[in-house]
Amino acid sequence: MVLVRTLLMAVLIVMGLLAFFQRRIMYPATQAERLPVAAFPETARQFSEAADLRLRTADGAEIGAWYLRSKAGRNSRLMLLFHGNAGHRAGRTGWYRLAAGFQCDVLAIDYHGYGDSEGSPTEQHLINDAQAAWQHATGALGYRPEQIVITGESLGGGVAVRLAADVCRGGQKPHGLLLVATFDSMLNAAGFHFPWLPVGRLLLDRFHSDQQIADVTCRIVQYHGDQDTVVPLPLGQQLHQRAPAVSVDGVPRQFRLLPGSGHNGLLQQHAVTFRRELGDLFSE
Repeated sequence: MVLVRTLLMAVLIVMGLLAFFQRRIMYPATQAERLPVAAFPETARQFSEAADLRLRTADGAEIGAWYLRSKAGRNSRLMLLFHGNAGHRAGRTGWYRLAAGFQCDVLAIDYHGYGDSEGSPTEQHLINDAQAAWQHATGALGYRPEQIVITGESLGGGVAVRLAADVCRGGQKPHGLLLVATFDSMLNAAGFHFPWLPVGRLLLDRFHSDQQIADVTCRIVQYHGDQDTVVPLPLGQQLHQRAPAVSVDGVPRQFRLLPGSGHNGLLQQHAVTFRRELGDLFSE
């Protein structure tokens, strides 16, 4: 009986610690005092113009961003990029290389608490970050919604799906939604990693993309590795099944399986595939 009580107490303590520190686990943000794009010449020289931006979100925080222009004028596609839960915008060189190859512009932000952005990350704060990026892209930067490809990888896929759904519900239509290695919900992803925890009771930030993606009316393209142990393949497939079968302009949803691939490094490992298959999405 004493052993049972001891084990039960140990389990309760572990559950309490995980519940208390869950946002630190979910958002292992890398911070930096400053992230000027000029300090990353490999990225800057791929674009005709590379500028630092500061965006104000609905909750009053100021977040950092890079605006990378492929050429003069604003007639290009714009990749609105939402990165995964680790690192910051300076580490997304694969995405920048891909965009430069398509002569596509990029607006890449760092969420609350990431890079040189203010605040702390929560689901609502990341939603606010995405909305601020969209408003800046279609406002101050002058892009039309149909020029913009909302792009998200891993956690950023949850951010991207929510923004795309909000925009489409508001009567605007992005050119497309590109998702890489993302989930149907954080609830299911957490349940996979912690099956012994009552995540339905403990989880604060749930990113229910499965409840949002049905309202996305633009074309949708997904990529997922078949050896992904961070976001298992079935979670990506379940999200795909929740998406509209066809966009409003008649383009079927697409799910691309990346054989022999895990969660990280997909753009580097499958660079040729991405360049070959995404031309219609990102080129003018």
